[in-house]
Amino acid sequence: MPRPFHLRRPWHAAFLAVLVASVAACTRDDRRIVEVGAGVALDRRTGLEWTSHDLEQSLSWEEADSQCRGRATENGREWRLPALGELEALYDPLVDAPCGERRCHLDPAIRLGGPYVWTVSTRGPGTRFYFDFAYGNSFSPGTGPLLVRRVLCVRLGPKS
Repeated sequence: MPRPFHLRRPWHAAFLAVLVASVAACTRDDRRIVEVGAGVALDRRTGLEWTSHDLEQSLSWEEADSQCRGRATENGREWRLPALGELEALYDPLVDAPCGERRCHLDPAIRLGGPYVWTVSTRGPGTRFYFDFAYGNSFSPGTGPLLVRRVLCVRLGPKS
């Protein structure tokens, strides 16, 4: 017959307190990225709003830039392509989420059809960075019309 668990030692009580606190923390809504509207997700840490999914297809950089700038403005907050650092801040090596036929390290509140996402950042004329959510790398090749990547748009959140 198994012996019952007793809090005989001081560390037993401390362990039990940590366990209870951990379970309570899991029940709170302390997610970093939350959906705040149709197709819009808020990053609570940075205060930026993101499109919660990319477009159905990959686009050239010019088409991607045009898609973001063409989205409806809300209270003076305009959509744009993100800077490289903004995408890097979304990368989370602890997350392993579906990403088209691959896997990405990105909060599942934002869904991608592929790991490569355009940025507005440049290394010089004729180049643009894109970010790889599968491995956390960035690349800055020439932006010829045949190079296509996924598109996420970003804007300042309502209180930023």
